[in-house]
Amino acid sequence: MLKTLTLKNGICVATYNLPNVRSFHFRITAKGGSIVEPIKTQGLAHFMEHMLLQGIPSFPTVELLSEYIESLSGTYNAVTSQHLISFYTTLPVTHTEDAVKISSEVFFESLFPEVALEKERRVILEEIRQGMDSTGYRLTKFFKETRFRKGSQLTAVGGGSTRAIAKFTRENLMDYWKKYLIPKNTYILAIGKFDSENLLKLLEKYFGRYEEERSFDGFPMFSKDHFSARQVALRFDPKLRSNYIDITFPSLPAELPLKLRLQQSLLLTILSNLSRSRLFKLLRHQLGIVYGVSAGSYTTDGLGYVQISSEAASGNLEQVISLITQELSGFVKNGPTEEELGVAKEFLSNRWLMLFDHPTSIAGWVENDLLWEERVRLPEEIIELIKNTDVGELISLMEKYWDFSKLNLSIQGAVRNTRENVQKFSEILEVL
Repeated sequence: MLKTLTLKNGICVATYNLPNVRSFHFRITAKGGSIVEPIKTQGLAHFMEHMLLQGIPSFPTVELLSEYIESLSGTYNAVTSQHLISFYTTLPVTHTEDAVKISSEVFFESLFPEVALEKERRVILEEIRQGMDSTGYRLTKFFKETRFRKGSQLTAVGGGSTRAIAKFTRENLMDYWKKYLIPKNTYILAIGKFDSENLLKLLEKYFGRYEEERSFDGFPMFSKDHFSARQVALRFDPKLRSNYIDITFPSLPAELPLKLRLQQSLLLTILSNLSRSRLFKLLRHQLGIVYGVSAGSYTTDGLGYVQISSEAASGNLEQVISLITQELSGFVKNGPTEEELGVAKEFLSNRWLMLFDHPTSIAGWVENDLLWEERVRLPEEIIELIKNTDVGELISLMEKYWDFSKLNLSIQGAVRNTRENVQKFSEILEVL
């Protein structure tokens, strides 16, 4: 059911046939996004993504495009993330050709109509301002600005700089489009019900005609130098009714083998991401001093970090941070138990299996592997890697890759940024 191929012009394709559904999901993606932009010009990819939909040869205005897709009960959207620009549409299987044709025009023949430029500029500025009003924006902004060194692209938050958005010209947007939306940097994903032979003909008809010798230059290569030094960062915000805690430290970068990243997922599952995990059981079930606690990871080329997050009332703040750091310290030294590892293996294995129960989750899985791994793997292959992990490998991973020399504790809430408070929380962290 899963097939991968490369068109003659370099476009990579993955298809997954679901014969029992009546829809066709088509997604087209290019590597790029905000991470390739200098910090002072953040927002170029986001603005360009908006303009992709403002007019294509078959539908010269966004209104015509929307009306047509909606008449079919279909959906579509374009999105920009830190690393990607994507367009996707879901249509009835009877309109497979429409999905392929429209997607090809959006990515490679967008008109960038001058008449839509100022309208979309106003829309984007309003989108950014609304985001800046949210608590989440302020929390993320402070976190990134203290976690990474000044000037790094990794400090960027939201859809871009309002100052930069206000100045971008049509030529700026088209230069970005021409640089990154090229065949050898294009990835196509088709999920749903379709005739494989017919789909291949449609791909060759609508996508095979685009030729471009250039390839993607690659993402910026980061390193631990982009992290700030080990520190306690405090932001006093009297409007917050809880204290938001983020503990982060360097870990696996993106280029390391998949097995290591799966092993780190096992570690974080044991540490925090189940109701029976160490931190949740201690802080929620036994003591009742937090609502939740989570652990996740972020990776890009040359850099990665683990992030443990929670919230706590002011009266419990020191205790929560002390317990997290103490538990983390013991976990790194001794590793998980065989029982804990067994539970985490079973949980992650079943989660991978269930991802293939729904077209959208299948699309996310297959696209991730198509873009970032050497090949697309089915759940059974991932499960085999998970189940062949032992406690010794997990301990070795933590010893080699979890770096507490650049640990960062960020607290945002009713704690003032005083020398005494910084010293107090710094002493709590000394266990790590």
